[in-house]
Amino acid sequence: MLQLFTQAGLAAWPLGLASILALAVVLERLVTLGRMKQLEDRAFMILQMALEKGDFSALRDGQIAAAPVTKIMDSLTEMRGASPEAIYHAADIALSMQRLRLRRYLGTLATIGSTAPFVGLFGTVLGIMAAFHGMSQAGLSGERMAAGISEALSATALGLLVAVPSVIAYNYFVGRVGSMLLQVQGHVARLVPLISSESSSVRAAREA
Repeated sequence: MLQLFTQAGLAAWPLGLASILALAVVLERLVTLGRMKQLEDRAFMILQMALEKGDFSALRDGQIAAAPVTKIMDSLTEMRGASPEAIYHAADIALSMQRLRLRRYLGTLATIGSTAPFVGLFGTVLGIMAAFHGMSQAGLSGERMAAGISEALSATALGLLVAVPSVIAYNYFVGRVGSMLLQVQGHVARLVPLISSESSSVRAAREA
């Protein structure tokens, strides 16, 4: 890759920056999603035992506060006393917010994967232009022609080298986020009735 970078000409700089940014996003998402999945499982077990006892203080536990299910259930506790339909509607909205959180930076990765080949193509055009410009200045020179073609092909190869791993990583993370969201949705579906039953009792007490 370093050899391609040195031979790709002007297009190498944006592609080099894009590759660094893509690598940073991949590492950040690997660490964050891995930690969040472990935290999600732990938070669900703690919240299930606490909410079954009517203890809502577990939602303020700093050790599980970052888990998606904790954030969703914490937002739903403010709706105690509301109808079950309203609580489920609020749960859907809270789940959508967590979807945005889990998909953070993936748009950047998709943009890199889709635009890197075009940046490489731009470098290819520049390399061919340089080759023909050298021919017009010095006549049919094999050395100049080879240098221009080398720059063009290197730009194309570098663009693909950046784009292909970015697209693969994006698709992997989209699938992983989708599976995590299904897990979170299942956890919320099992915990919401505990709040709904609490809401029903509060509403009955008010009516009495």
